[in-house]
Formats: sequence, structure tokens, C-alpha cells
Amino acid sequence: MGLQEYRRKRKFSDTPEPQDGGSAGPTRIFVVQLHHASHRHYDFRLELDGVLKSWAVPKGPSFDPSVKRLAMEVEDHPLSYATFEGDIPKGNYGAGHVDVFDHGTWEPIGSAHDGLAKGDLKFTLHGDVLRGSWVLVRTRRAGAKNQWLLIKHRDTFAGPRDANDFVDPKTDRPLPLAQRRKTWPKQAGAPTVAKRTPALSKLAGSTAEEIRDEAFAPELCKSLATPPSGDDWLHEVKWDGYRIVATVVRGKVRLWSRNAIEWTARLPELVQAVAALKLRSAQLDGEMIVLRDGRDDFNALQARLSADATNEPIVYMLFDLPHLNGQSLRNVQLVERKALLAQLLGANPQPALRYSEHQMGNGKAAFAQAVASGLEGIVSKRAGSFYRGMRNGDWVKAKGRPSDEFIVIGFTEPKKSRAGIGALLLAQPRDGGLVYVGRVGTGLSDEQLRSLRKQLQKDVVDAPPADIALMARSDQKLGIWVRPRLVVEAYFQGIGGQGLLRQPAFKAMRTDKSPGDLLVEKADKPNAAKKGAAAKKGTPAKKGTPAKKGTLATATRSSQSAVAAAVENMPAGKSPGKPRRATGDQQRVADAVVITHPEREVFPGTGITKGEVADYYRAVSRWLLPELAGRPVSVVRCPGGIGQQCFFQKHVGTGWGEHVHGVAITESKGEARYVCIQDEAGVLELVQMNVLELHPWGAKSSDPKHADRIVFDLDPHASVAWPRVRAAARDVRRQLDSIGLQSFLRTSGGKGLHVVVPLNPPAPWDQVKSFAQAVAQAMTALRPDEFVSVAGEKKRDGKIFIDWLRNGRGATSVASYSLRARSSAGVAMPIAWEELGRVSSGDAFTIGNVLARIARRADDPWKSISKVKQSLPTL
Repeated sequence: MGLQEYRRKRKFSDTPEPQDGGSAGPTRIFVVQLHHASHRHYDFRLELDGVLKSWAVPKGPSFDPSVKRLAMEVEDHPLSYATFEGDIPKGNYGAGHVDVFDHGTWEPIGSAHDGLAKGDLKFTLHGDVLRGSWVLVRTRRAGAKNQWLLIKHRDTFAGPRDANDFVDPKTDRPLPLAQRRKTWPKQAGAPTVAKRTPALSKLAGSTAEEIRDEAFAPELCKSLATPPSGDDWLHEVKWDGYRIVATVVRGKVRLWSRNAIEWTARLPELVQAVAALKLRSAQLDGEMIVLRDGRDDFNALQARLSADATNEPIVYMLFDLPHLNGQSLRNVQLVERKALLAQLLGANPQPALRYSEHQMGNGKAAFAQAVASGLEGIVSKRAGSFYRGMRNGDWVKAKGRPSDEFIVIGFTEPKKSRAGIGALLLAQPRDGGLVYVGRVGTGLSDEQLRSLRKQLQKDVVDAPPADIALMARSDQKLGIWVRPRLVVEAYFQGIGGQGLLRQPAFKAMRTDKSPGDLLVEKADKPNAAKKGAAAKKGTPAKKGTPAKKGTLATATRSSQSAVAAAVENMPAGKSPGKPRRATGDQQRVADAVVITHPEREVFPGTGITKGEVADYYRAVSRWLLPELAGRPVSVVRCPGGIGQQCFFQKHVGTGWGEHVHGVAITESKGEARYVCIQDEAGVLELVQMNVLELHPWGAKSSDPKHADRIVFDLDPHASVAWPRVRAAARDVRRQLDSIGLQSFLRTSGGKGLHVVVPLNPPAPWDQVKSFAQAVAQAMTALRPDEFVSVAGEKKRDGKIFIDWLRNGRGATSVASYSLRARSSAGVAMPIAWEELGRVSSGDAFTIGNVLARIARRADDPWKSISKVKQSLPTL
């Protein structure tokens, strides 16, 4: 834009504003100025290309990720404007008083130029007031190209405050700088530790944090055919081994697999090596490998772990450091985390611990070099990315020699002198089920063939647990089918015209992965069985290709994870054929629901689309529907995604679909038709109407005057640390147990937890509301330092609000498995009471990880909630 527009609007003979000037320093600056013009507002400015890119923010920045603040893009300003304060005389453009509210440095997350051009600029601020990760998102309203939204990302700097909290209400001027700095730590909400490493505490994004002695979710990769280009990516070798995360708590070292299985006892040499670093607390991320002739060898690793080759030394190739000595580094840029890791390993070298080197930029050359060296491929990572424990596209991988992972669905008998089995029959997820993609026998040793026969013989079933239409009819008669339990990795030379693997060769057993893990991952990979195959009717669109308007939403991780749960829980000796979510006409109706604009991003900056929301609700419908079916439901609709206006709606609209019914509810002004659904098709028709959240009544439509659920919503103030919320839930449970009421638990998908009490028989609403209020008041009386039972911000500071108001007639509470319209894409998730200690926050479960959890869990923690017989007691 340049400064032409800035100069055109001003008469510099009449205004003290600078005409130009200012020089760029080693780091980019930002400034926020409080401007008392004709309309009081905040001016938000970022240095880029020698000028200050500027936005007028009427209400000022908010630290609450759920609040979107309007930001109008205005003309560029000179760098010298960053220090301007004073009065712009009346009669001049922008007349009024200007104060510097905050200033500091900033870094873009990714390319700043690309972010501006696309209308999605992510960045990190390091100021006295504004800190952490933010995003500016351009709205899509017609004729409003200069209209943006300023949104705080959910990190340790997020909280309930906004800019006006740092302004003196008497003078309407910014508080003195010392007072602003003093005010800030109260809203960060991060617990302190006894000792802090000075260098770490000064690192941008680093915050004090205690960690628990438990596994943490690792950052995961998406698959690409070719690595990304650009100088904002770093590239590492893709190590061929097992992913291991390590925790150190008060000097005690524990090791975990990527899916939270503890490996500490199996790897004493790695435990000893990490312990030798003499860390007080840490989280380390890396790959466990065995090196042979200077290269990683996966088969040698497996032999080592099976004790067949005990002399093979194991190496822990480390590439990330999310936590170190009482400081969380998750909001520190990756390049800085890696620099600390290199420094840590260099200061105390251990033969079993190696640093994973990287190359900045030029991904094409890095990939070519890796392939030429005989390595598997490379992993590319955004240099400025944070550690989120998600598969969000910040880490991607590209393989040189094609290989993929497959689920074993059967085997054939051996021929001639071959031992054990002839070949493994392989499947991959597609269209919500498992589909046969080929067989592999090459590369298996005699010992492996005999061992596989013993393993598989125990799981034989009488029908194929997958669609075997691609298998030749003559071969179908030869297949011996098994329950899908094992995952293998195989090389292959592309896909043949019939959609089957060409020249597959066995690579390895993937004992670190279950079919549930694999099915979730496949949603983010190109489907191997479809590459090169002729397109068929109903085939999902290739990843990265927007689905056409009006097409069915493509099957992604959600529907595949539903299959995972189905096949892994299938009894031995039986087979469901091709797994289905429902049967007969019901499923055909649900599959026929049209999701328009499935490519539209719903959660800004995450890549989560409307189509993926539909697929998620398809996958969880079997657990979600018991929470919704036959109840009045209120919904939260976000037509433009959560970056734009969302609204609550309880009355059914016209044209919502034939499976979204209305139920008659008597209101003060007469009778109204409330939303009500009965099946998966109804859920999907709500998604088509841009519904994200589902909030049912605690009563059935058939008996709206009586409640069969009581919900205690534990809503913590921002200053309350999470361990206190967990303890509060247990306190409420004990109180309920003391009066003979069994309760169930779920995360809210937001800040807190819900304690849910089923009633059978149901009770009148007025009695339920009085009872809930009495329990909340009793808890407050027992623990006045912890609880408050009265709404209101002034009384909630430092406490947990027991929200009992959700138990009146017409009030609702979010459904289990419902998404939340928040930047974290959290899910309200039922959990067992025994699991509470392992849950890290109210939004620990998200659309990105909840399906894998469902596939892994042994049982539904709420499966007995409808069978509990208990009445409302008299207090």
C-alpha cells in the first residue's frame, strides 16, 4: 500500500504526526495506540516491508479466544509513528488524543505476505500487554475487503480480559507501564514453580508450568507426495523406527509410545541416558532407532526389541523439547526449541541420545539428497510453529520409496515348501469401511511366516471383515479371514488399474500401532489403494481438492474411526461383513444427505472444514444419538465459521430437512416448535444448516415437564488452575454419593467439567432446579474458598462457579460428543471417573483426537447411564 494514502490524508503543517522516517531494526516491531478520535478505538500496527500495516480495532484486542474483535484495515503508517503520542488538532484527519498502549516485537507464523494476501495472518506478539499467538482473519462479506477479525489463539496467555482492563477508568488513559506489567501475570493463569531457569523464562512464549508424570500427545505428520518449498520450513531425516516421548518429573524418567503405552521397563538404556542429563523436569520427543552401517534399520530394531539381537545398541534420535525445567516451551517457536535441545545434548553428551539435525529451506533438494542416500524420506516442519500435539499440517512427511501401512484381514495357505502362511491379505479404509487392496508374501522370513500363523489362527472368523470386491472370485474362495488386529507396513510400486497394490513387499510388523490408530491416520494420507485407479461413482475427492458444491461430504478420519471401533470390538468367530454405521433404509437416508460447500473452513486457521464436521458427526452418531434423540434441542449455528457471527437457536427453521422435526413446547406467549431429531440423517441435516453445537434438554419430548438429567457445570475462573477443577469434580461426586446419587463425568469441551446425574423416574423441573441449587449452595458453604454458586464476574475471581442454572425448564446443556464453537475445536467427551487424573483440560479432547480415543477405549464410560434407577432425594 505504501505511504501515499497516509500522506494524502494529512496536512503536516497542521499536525504533529510524522511525515515519514523510522528505520527497521533486527526484529519487527508492533505497536497498539489508544486513539480518542471521533470514535474511541485502538490502532493495531505491525511492521512489514518498511511500514506499519495498520488496523483500527473499535473495542480493542481481547484475550478471550472465543471473542472476535472487528479490525478495519486502514492506510499504512511510517515506522516513526510507533512512538507517536499527543494531540492531533481539531480539523485534521483523526483529530483527538493518541497514547501508546503497548509495543514490542512480533513474528509471523508462516509467511506474513502470504497470510496478508490470503486474509489469514497468524503471528506471535511479545509486548508488555499483548503476548502469545494471534490471528487476523479477513471477513468474506461482500464489499468489505478491508474488514478483518482480530482473534486470540488459545494458549497460556489467553484469558477473560480485554484491552480496556489495562486502561484507567477515571482518565481513560493507559495505566502506567509498570502497573500494566504487574497486572499481566494474573491473567495468564500459569502455575508457578519453585525454581525457574532464567534463560528459559525470558524466552518468547515460555511460561512457568508443572507437568504430570504421564504421557503427552506428540505432534503428528500429514503425508505429502513432495515436500513443501519456502524458507519458513525446516527439513529433517524421516527416521525409520518407533516414536517415543519421554517425561522427566522430579528427576524420574518414563518413556511412552506415541499412543501412550509405557515402554520404560523395556528400554533401561534410554532411561539411564535421559537420567544422565540431570533434568528436574522435561518432555522430550524423538524416534527410537537402531543404526547399522551408519543407517537406520527397522528390521534390526524389531529384532533388538524381541531380544533376538541383544547386542544392537538403541539410539534415541531427539527432535523436539516441549518442556524443560519448569518451563513450558510449547508456545516457543520450533527453531528455538531445537536450539535449546541441541544445547542440552551438547552440554552432556550421551551415546544413546542423538540430536536430529535439520536443513532450512530448499525442501526439494533435501528430499532428493535423502532419497539418494537410501533414506526413507524427510519430515518438513514449519520453523515458527508451536507444539500442539495435533496433526494440523505444521509437520508433514514425504517418502522416497513408496510404502504404507495396512490392516491384516486374512491369509492364504502356504504352497509347496513354504511355511506357516502363503500371503497376508491386506485392507485399507475407504468410504467408511475396510476395502481389500492386495496381498503380500514377499519379504517374510520362514520364522515370521510360522509366527504369523500362530497369531492369526486365534482370530479366524467365518466371513471377510472388509469389502473384497476387488479380489478375484477364484481367490476369494482361498482366503482365510481374521479379526482385524494386526497392522503391517509394506513397500509397493504404485497401484494397478484394478486398484490393487503392484509388486508389494513386506517391510515390517507395526506393533506400535493398532487398527484404530491406522484408521485415524489414513484420513490425512492419500489413499494408497486409489492412486492410479480409475475413478468410481461415490469415490471421495482426493485430499487437497475441494469437493464440488452439492456433492456428498467425503469420508475422512471420522467415518474411518467409527469402522475402527466396529472391527476392533468384533467377537472372534464372527464377521459383520462390510462394517456399517446403521442398517437398511436408515443408513441409505443418512448417506444421501447433501452437504453443500464441504470445503468451507469452519475453524479459522485449522483447515477443519464443514465436510469434516459432517464426517465427525457421522462417526460419533451411534454414541451421540442417545443424548439427543427424542429431546428438544437448541443449537449453535455458525454460517461463516467460528471466525464470524454464531448464534443460538431453539426453534426449528423452514427448509432444514425432512429429518429435523419440530416438537410442540408451551412457552409464555403460546406454543412453539422446538428442534428435535431422531437419527443420523437429522444430525447431518443440522450440519448442513451450519450447526456446530448441540444442546439437548434434560427431558424427553414425550414428557417435557419432567427432567431425567441433572447437570452441574463446573465453570472455573481464568485464574483457577486445572488441578483444582479436577478436585472440584471429585468433591461434587462425593457430595452426591453421600445422598445416594450415582453421577457421571464429561469434559465440557471448553474450560470445565460436567457432573451429570441421571434420574429414573424423572422429577418435576421445579424440584430438580431447587435440588441443584441446594447442592451448589451446600458445596459453596463447605468450601467457600473453592466454590461460588452465584453468577457474576466479581464474585468468581479465583473460584469455580457451580452452574446449577442449567436445570430449569427450557435450559440446556451441551450434548456428549458435541463439538464446541471455539478455536480449539473441543468436544464434550464422556470419561470414566478413574480417567480424570489423566485429563489435562476441559478441551483436551478435540475433533482431531477424540476419534482415536473412541477407537482405543475398552468400554463406553456412560454405557450404563440409561440403566441407573435412582430418584431425586429430599434435602
